[in-house]
Amino acid sequence: MAEKNIQKLTPKQLAAYIQFTQISPDLTKSGLIKHVELCKQYQFDAAIIASCWVPLTKEMLKNTGIKTSTFIDFGMGNTNIEGKVALIKELRKLGADEVDYAPNMGYFLSGMYEEFFIESQKIVRAAEMMPVKAMLQLGMIKEKKEKKHAIQLLEKAGVDWIKNSSGGWPPGATKATVEDIRLIKETVTGKSRVKASGGIRNYETAVALIEAGAELLGTSNGPEIIQGIEGNSSHNPNLDY
Repeated sequence: MAEKNIQKLTPKQLAAYIQFTQISPDLTKSGLIKHVELCKQYQFDAAIIASCWVPLTKEMLKNTGIKTSTFIDFGMGNTNIEGKVALIKELRKLGADEVDYAPNMGYFLSGMYEEFFIESQKIVRAAEMMPVKAMLQLGMIKEKKEKKHAIQLLEKAGVDWIKNSSGGWPPGATKATVEDIRLIKETVTGKSRVKASGGIRNYETAVALIEAGAELLGTSNGPEIIQGIEGNSSHNPNLDY
């Protein structure tokens, strides 16, 4: 496959990498509608919204080719496995196209690798054909070989996409870096793909992460990235997706 010249991507091509995220707890219906309309205007890959908004978002995006994506257990990851499985099944019923989930980092950091693996395996099975993206908190893992081990376990479990982080929350979650994205890309065998998330606020950062191997970018600054201006998280500084 010929190497892409990222610097020459058109706004439409760049938008195809972006999953435009709005999961603030104070989001209103009118705010949600505005967010989805922006997704349609820029032709982003997906609108990432809280599960309560899945039916409305799905209806608004009908026949646009833009995916309705949501999440469970944002940041925490410590909901018990049966609870996670039940949520995944409910999201399928609601019509979600994709779901991001938080793996149980407490299991991994405790050396409970089998439990960590089995959890993701059960989530993948419950999702059936709905792609799942693991919000792996690489910032919580100190040793490089352990980071690679976590990535390998998720890929072995059948996870479709592996992310570097959930974004700016909880403590220990880190912004997307070229180093972390390269590490995921170099570790996966091709069964799992790479998504970058956290602190992606401008065109330059987006380009660097794509060049490092990210095939998707999760960001609440999608329009700013396309416009080539610096974004911010003033709507909720504690949630810098």
